[in-house]
Amino acid sequence: MKKSLVIITLILLTALFVGYYEVLEDAETRSVVFIKQSPTFQVKFRHLFANDADDKPLRQLSNEERQAVIDYCKYRLGVTTDLKTQDELEVCKQR
Repeated sequence: MKKSLVIITLILLTALFVGYYEVLEDAETRSVVFIKQSPTFQVKFRHLFANDADDKPLRQLSNEERQAVIDYCKYRLGVTTDLKTQDELEVCKQR
């Protein structure tokens, strides 16, 4: 029983504090694992600027893409933003 409780606790803590996103490099996909800056049950994140594709300016991002960037910034970088300016987007492009 104690082992089960310890294992469940470790899984829960891992889900809360560890996340990842996928990067396409040389036609291969690899996962980048990171420690979240604040806890959330979201484990898989989307980093729009992790690939070598052309960067989109803020005005060309859809609402879904904008929310993905906001989530990435908050949990990966620890930056809380509303993503209203291009400068805020540039901060979130960090790798």
